[in-house]
Amino acid sequence: MGEKKPDFPEHFLDNVGKALKKSVLLRDHSNFRIGGKADYFFEATSIPELVKSILLAREHSIPYFIIGGGYNLLFDDDGFRGLIIKNSVKGIKQIGEKAEVEALAGTLLRDLIQFSINKGLSGFEFLAGIPGTVGGAVFSNAGAFGNSIGKFLKDAEILSKEGNRVKVKRDYFEFRYRHSVLSKKCDVFLRAVFELHKGEKEEIKARIEENLEKRKSNHPPEEVACAGSYFKNPVLPDGRRVPAAYFLDKVEAKDLRIGGAAVYGGHANFIINEEKASAQDVLRLAQELKGRVRERFGVELEEEVIFLPAGSSTP
Repeated sequence: MGEKKPDFPEHFLDNVGKALKKSVLLRDHSNFRIGGKADYFFEATSIPELVKSILLAREHSIPYFIIGGGYNLLFDDDGFRGLIIKNSVKGIKQIGEKAEVEALAGTLLRDLIQFSINKGLSGFEFLAGIPGTVGGAVFSNAGAFGNSIGKFLKDAEILSKEGNRVKVKRDYFEFRYRHSVLSKKCDVFLRAVFELHKGEKEEIKARIEENLEKRKSNHPPEEVACAGSYFKNPVLPDGRRVPAAYFLDKVEAKDLRIGGAAVYGGHANFIINEEKASAQDVLRLAQELKGRVRERFGVELEEEVIFLPAGSSTP
């Protein structure tokens, strides 16, 4: 008989050098403040830790899911039967004297923006006020004001499904509106180089302040528990992309709530956790909103927020 395989926590500690946390409440790692307990939880602070944790989960056939800042995500009330890996691998540097910046996936977007200001590099002003990490932004091709992060990505490093660290170009990601190929593949984004252009610091700051003011006028304040825009802006048959909030306003979405989940009064495309909402409250409210828009306009809204069921299998 072959040698008995060590159990997952023991093998993890031996290989990574840090212990897994067990039975961790996911609501503490979600801006929605919703979610039950994950069987295992690990916060990676270096690329080797991140890579080893992923490869060990794959080796032991443990379902895993990688999170960043906990935005754009709804955890299950029943938690997660597997390993949640929090990517806290942070780092930013300028490439020589070029208008290029390399950022690791766990870097906060606000830190990337501040670094760009300090270096007098323009291009990322549209990201001001968008929460989360570089990894989450690349995964969903985050954007605002007609821009998206994918337009600025030059090349990147990923961990492939086969377990190799591979360099790829922008085309690999197949960026389009709120989408990258990462949502379909088992590849994991590790770092990227972004192409910006040189500008005046004061002008960059002014554009950022302007964008922050626009967002502040109708987006929920930071202290409000939500996951960001809930639905993607749909494309009509004539090719026009129309804000989801336009349709939601027409069906009186702002009057709706189910359990502790409610539509935000300042902008109909935000579902907020108003009073100890459950994931089921949010999902039922989202279905009600989709049904109303479908019935009145024949438009099918698509979720931008990702729901992670407790029993999800890693692709």
